[in-house]
Amino acid sequence: MYFAKNFVSFVVKFTQAFFLIFLLGNFVNGFSQKTSQIEIINANSLEFDETLGSKAKRLIGDVQFKHDNALMFCDSAYFYSETNSMDAFGRVRITQGDTLQLFGDSLNYSGVTKKALLRGNIKLINTDVVLTTNYLDYDRAKNVAYYFGGGTLISKKENNTLTSKQGYYYPETKSFFFKQNVLLTNPEYTIECDTMQFNSNSKITYFFGPTTITNKDQFIYCENGWYNTKTDVSKFFKNAYLYSDKKIIKGDTLYYEKITGFGEILCNGSINDTVENILLEGDFIHLFQNKDSVMVTKEALLTQLFTDDTLFMHADTFKLSTHWVKNDSVPNQTDTVRNLFAYNHVKFYKLDMQGKADSVLYNFADSTVNFYNDPIIWSSENQLTADTIYLLMKNKKIDAIYLNTNAFIISKADSLFEHFNQIKGDNMIGYFKNDELRKIDVIQNAETIYYGRDEAGKYIGVNKAKGNNMLIFIENNQLSSLTFIKDPEATLYPIKEPSPKDVILKGYNWRITERPQQLFDIFVW
Repeated sequence: MYFAKNFVSFVVKFTQAFFLIFLLGNFVNGFSQKTSQIEIINANSLEFDETLGSKAKRLIGDVQFKHDNALMFCDSAYFYSETNSMDAFGRVRITQGDTLQLFGDSLNYSGVTKKALLRGNIKLINTDVVLTTNYLDYDRAKNVAYYFGGGTLISKKENNTLTSKQGYYYPETKSFFFKQNVLLTNPEYTIECDTMQFNSNSKITYFFGPTTITNKDQFIYCENGWYNTKTDVSKFFKNAYLYSDKKIIKGDTLYYEKITGFGEILCNGSINDTVENILLEGDFIHLFQNKDSVMVTKEALLTQLFTDDTLFMHADTFKLSTHWVKNDSVPNQTDTVRNLFAYNHVKFYKLDMQGKADSVLYNFADSTVNFYNDPIIWSSENQLTADTIYLLMKNKKIDAIYLNTNAFIISKADSLFEHFNQIKGDNMIGYFKNDELRKIDVIQNAETIYYGRDEAGKYIGVNKAKGNNMLIFIENNQLSSLTFIKDPEATLYPIKEPSPKDVILKGYNWRITERPQQLFDIFVW
């Protein structure tokens, strides 16, 4: 029993010791496989330098080393066999495979970590890419090169030149990562940013931090985004804006195709036309730059600056279109026609004028604003309606208003009683001066109801008249005189005599509850 017990104990201990030796052997073998020794291939002379260690060797003249698949060349070097490392000086060159070459004034290389530290007049060449710098660390194990203290990278194929304070280069994937004072120049554009990532295979440049992209036609700013240098397609985020053709385009997200001129703006988008002083805003904008056209939807808002006031207009959709037509009076000449369309639930607010319609057309060429489908406009105390309404602008002020078919003007005679002055006709033309309605020309089938007052301001009666044509003058938003041009019929009733139906013209509809009283009312239909 004693023998058997000791035999079992011996076997167990022997097995444990053997297994431990086996593991250690594998570890040593694995380590030795991963850390190959630097080989000396050539040198004109070799010396031992006792001051640098018992096994330090000094090599001079046409020095060549090999480590794994890399060859290293220099004028002179120190080789440290104990640490499997070396220092190389003068015309240093490293070649790896058929595509990568490194040049520099000096090199410190470790065969254990496979890290090459190059200093002075460094040039890295990988196919068509050339990097120059004075400080570069190249990790052969991870296949990444890092430079600092400033560097310049040139891609002959892409015709790009890039400079930055710091940069990482991954030769295997041809990817670059640059930081601090990054500048990319190309004959077609220039990019400046804080941080940039570029891939030579995909041709896509990613940028982070304040970034500007400039070419002869445009200026772009963003703080995050990407740009495909091959397809000229880009996407910009965070405080992004684009300046082109005297227009400032902004949005949380800007997508742009340079070749087609198509752009898409998402969330808080805006297009500021600095020539026309028009600002278009919305959460979804399509830009057709080659056609000088824009479509704006989702919380769409138009803002236009006038001399002493600002116009705000809301609609479901705005479309700004440009087209070119042949000028028949001038040979070989075309005229530019620009129109702004507002569709569905149009409502606008201006201090001296408000209105609404189903659709609006603004023609920049003749400065006319056309209102369609149940339009209504309020000017001071007056409510103006017709089947269609046209506003004629002059020097950014309203010069005249045309009420075509079923024209009707209503104004409240006073604030205490439901008394309304009314003017009706087939068509009307209203003339403005200093943004105030001063004269009205009623054309065909003119009718009016007017509450007359004496010099003390007391009512003297209700004047009900009709005729073919009528000319009305207005002063301080009150009817001052009325003249019938042809076939007048007029009756003055005492103030209490006529019945309610006698003081209401056919088609009367007082719509004061629809009038925008402030800017935000235009968003409520």
